[in-house]
Amino acid sequence: MTNFIRLLKLCKPHAGMLLLGAFLSTLTVLANVGLLAISGWFLAAMAAAGIASVHMNYFTPAGVIRFLAIVRTASRYGERLITHNATFLLLSEIRVSVFATLSKLNNVDLAMSRSADLVSRMQDDVDALDTFYLNVLLPIIVALISIPVVMLFMSAYNPNVALLCFSSLMIVGVVVPAFLGHKFNKTAAQERVQSALLRAQLSDSLKGARELALYQASAQQRNQCNKASELYNQHIQKRHGALANSDGFTLLITQLTMLGSIIILVPLVSSAEIANVELAMMSLFVLASFETVLNLPNAFIQLPSALSAAARIFELEDKLSDDVDKPTVDVKNLPLGINFTDIDYCYNTQNSALSKVNITIKAKQKIALVGPSGSGKSTLINLLSGLWPVQHGQIELLSEQGSININQLSTDNRYELLTIVAQQHHIFDGTLAQNLRYAMPTASDEALIRACEQAQLGSWLAQLPDGLKTRLGTAGRTVSQGQARRIAIAQALLRNSAIVVLDEPTESLDNQTKHAVIDTVMNVMADKTIITITHDPQLLSTMDQVIWLENGEVRAVNSHQSLLKTEPDYISLVTRF
Repeated sequence: MTNFIRLLKLCKPHAGMLLLGAFLSTLTVLANVGLLAISGWFLAAMAAAGIASVHMNYFTPAGVIRFLAIVRTASRYGERLITHNATFLLLSEIRVSVFATLSKLNNVDLAMSRSADLVSRMQDDVDALDTFYLNVLLPIIVALISIPVVMLFMSAYNPNVALLCFSSLMIVGVVVPAFLGHKFNKTAAQERVQSALLRAQLSDSLKGARELALYQASAQQRNQCNKASELYNQHIQKRHGALANSDGFTLLITQLTMLGSIIILVPLVSSAEIANVELAMMSLFVLASFETVLNLPNAFIQLPSALSAAARIFELEDKLSDDVDKPTVDVKNLPLGINFTDIDYCYNTQNSALSKVNITIKAKQKIALVGPSGSGKSTLINLLSGLWPVQHGQIELLSEQGSININQLSTDNRYELLTIVAQQHHIFDGTLAQNLRYAMPTASDEALIRACEQAQLGSWLAQLPDGLKTRLGTAGRTVSQGQARRIAIAQALLRNSAIVVLDEPTESLDNQTKHAVIDTVMNVMADKTIITITHDPQLLSTMDQVIWLENGEVRAVNSHQSLLKTEPDYISLVTRF
């Protein structure tokens, strides 16, 4: 019920349009019920008048029928126009809300979520709410308004028929939907989970198509996708089967109710308590009255699915951090140091990535992190960037004004102070200028060209016919790995962050380019605190200190030259043959 109320709150900005659609839909239903009842009376009356060879005023009922037909047609057209427009408005509201939520999630929540699952929530779950207004909310509103009106007119003719009809309407409109809603309350959540798993399997199959082909595992992956698809289809089949059964049951109740009303009215016609033409009118009135609840079973079948989709969406919203309440620390232009105190981190109970790590990095100091694979280098950077949560210990930023726990900063504030050039850098499907301006949106073309030249991309840029307007393709498929690395370095050069983290910045670069890039980074970023993950002896020789990590612990902290003299294991670690 909480998620239902939260969905209603999303409807609030467009409440006027939604209520207008509900009014027109209710008017259509009532006009249709009245049209069928009066048409039945008119046809029966005309037949009776013909048999008795008497004249009757057919202008008035014909005019009423024509009026109701026009009302029904006009309201139906207006209802379709308004309700579908309202649906699109509500859908846009939900999509904007979901995207805004995803954009505000902190790095921990994003990193801990499977990317395919996030895409599923943006697409599948939002699409599941596409029909929330049309197929769920609208039928409920129409039933709540139209049933009392229909019962009021019906009870004026015959209370017994009204009671029979009301009981049947409650069975079709309340009992059956309540049963279906309870039945599919749990399976709806499973359906959404299976849908997300299927999307994840398909996403993995597409992204890993090359590896699957190389290891001849494509058939195995297809089998997993087929199993996920079968499980998902089973849930869909159950829902559609229940809908078909409810439609059949509704039809049966409708016919039995009409038959029951005829049985009640026939003795009254025989005793002349009511006119014979009213038998046809009341029978068709009873039949048409079920249109008020005709869509309720389907609504309550789709309601659990909609609420399950809403729960997955609101789950992301509930993860939003309290960044808005965190103070902004204006230390962007100040030199910053970093202090890691008693840092422990475990990926699971048996795998300790970091253990009692204590490191102090002074402002403007150039530090290198070295160590074998799995020693904790990337984990330490992930903790600094907020990609992983700090489990034990604390990370402080050091400035002339004092120290501050980095977790006290908002996500935006943290990234104003921090620039990371990751080893796997994503190139967006856009122009070179657009990719560079992700780092500095206000940068001029001259600043972009200067950053490219500093990153040793000047000669390549000069050869491009379109220059900065050159499209780089999806994931940067039109550039080499070395060029992609230098584009990332150019982005880092455009920013004015106090702390810069470089993860293997010279990887995939030739010897001449590597030396030029190292010189540029050291000169341009001389007033920055630099942390680099590298095993390149040339880059290590330019660092002030080397922090050697091994098995999640700090083994040694010294200059590169001192470690070469005193640590044979260090020589084998950083020397390339």
